[in-house]
Amino acid sequence: AYDWVMVPNVYGMSQFADGGVFSTKPYISGSNYIRKMSDFPKGDWCEIWDGLYWSFIEDHREFFASQYRLSMMVRLLDKMPNDKRASHRKNAKNFIQKHFG
Repeated sequence: AYDWVMVPNVYGMSQFADGGVFSTKPYISGSNYIRKMSDFPKGDWCEIWDGLYWSFIEDHREFFASQYRLSMMVRLLDKMPNDKRASHRKNAKNFIQKHFG
């Protein structure tokens, strides 16, 4: 790839910096997608990653619900059992407190 193409692509997609002009969705994912696209094994990191992911979706649900390509994540969150949602929230909170105070 050429730098003049790659650099804007990486920044635009990774940060959703332009609010959707360049790419139609921010690139965020749960651990399952990362495992499918890499050789990372399943482990404790999955619970932490998924906790952070679903907490982010929940914290920004209005934004995600308003985005056609992302609204499915809000629907999946709404169908998730309460105990699983609480577990995700707890895992995210513990990670953030441990690493960021």
